[in-house]
Amino acid sequence: MNSYLQSCLDLIVDATTGVSPDPVIKRIGDRWSPAEIVEHLQKSYSGTAKGFERCLEKNTPLATRQTMKQAAQTFAVLNLGYFPEGRKAPKHILPTGTIPLPELLEGVKRDLAWLDDAAVRTRRVFGGVRVLDHPILGPFTVDQWLRFHLIHTRHHEKQILARRQKSLICRISPLNAHAGPPSPTTRL
Repeated sequence: MNSYLQSCLDLIVDATTGVSPDPVIKRIGDRWSPAEIVEHLQKSYSGTAKGFERCLEKNTPLATRQTMKQAAQTFAVLNLGYFPEGRKAPKHILPTGTIPLPELLEGVKRDLAWLDDAAVRTRRVFGGVRVLDHPILGPFTVDQWLRFHLIHTRHHEKQILARRQKSLICRISPLNAHAGPPSPTTRL
């Protein structure tokens, strides 16, 4: 498997180890639960794989021309690793919140393998040209897509870890209240 995609899998497995398998537990307000975050990532992986498959079926790249704004945003995300907070996810990759985490983790493994295979075949046919548009950032090459998925996964890994930490803090019983607030190094 491509090293970026293997890293995606490793980050998700590490971040979710010990998380409740119930998909609705631990949703905090309008913030997604860890399971919902994983579902969103799975949908993003399968969506890109489907896009690569469409390019192969049509035997042509489906990318549009990149705008200056998209070029600047792509540079910030792919070269600087900057992933902006608070942006709404496209509707087709919003989580349903109904799938148990173990099922999602199996789906992530399956869809990352599919994405890896589709990426290899797409790169073989089209080389290093831009093949498929990201809904916000515009056209990417195959390698840019794989790098994007790693940066996107890292962004959400931080959210999963923060939700887990917040969940632990919320579960401190009155008997443990004397322990005081979390240390300044605790991730929230």
